[in-house]
Amino acid sequence: MSRWQLVSFFGESAFLLPCAVFLYAWLRWHGANAVARHWLIAFSLTACLVLVSKLAFMGWGIGSAALNFTGFSGHAMMAASILPVFACLAVPSRYRTLSLLAAVAGVLLALAVGMSRLALHAHSMSEVVSGLALGFCVSLPFIMRHEVPHGPVAMLLASGVLATVLVLPVSGVAGVTHIWVQGIATFLSGRDRPYERGEWAWQADCRVCQINVAARPDCATRRCAC
Repeated sequence: MSRWQLVSFFGESAFLLPCAVFLYAWLRWHGANAVARHWLIAFSLTACLVLVSKLAFMGWGIGSAALNFTGFSGHAMMAASILPVFACLAVPSRYRTLSLLAAVAGVLLALAVGMSRLALHAHSMSEVVSGLALGFCVSLPFIMRHEVPHGPVAMLLASGVLATVLVLPVSGVAGVTHIWVQGIATFLSGRDRPYERGEWAWQADCRVCQINVAARPDCATRRCAC
């Protein structure tokens, strides 16, 4: 396993989704119901946006060829939304400056996850940058709230479990959510396989136009400009 693959594991949804659920349950347990509700709404909406963008491309070829965009990077979004929060809450609230420094460390780790996705050629620059932006829109406003309870022991234990899982032979777990999304996309779209990078819906329209150009003279100008 390369170092970039190891770094990429820190953004794996199979690991971080349980962390997000744990954080919500922990906030509710400590009576921070409003904070927990806001966290759940912000994180869920962002995760759904990432999912919809991936389904749109895999199922229907909807994306941007100019930006090489096939959907927001889930690894980048998950890392940016969760890692800074866990790092911040792992420091007692009375050490506000140290807590913010820990959050900065979480931000840097999330950026490293984004870089790993580029190094592994798993995503384009537009997908990583947009994924990170979405995630930071969840984590940074949450960190700046003063009424968020800190739980050093709980957060460190959860982080320890995550770190332990990362060093175990779990290569089969990596990418499992991507396979699930592919299956959902093909089921909803009725395709026998998902669209892949470099394949776009408008290109398929162009091929149809070229085959039927005599019967559809308006196709080239109206639909795909091929």
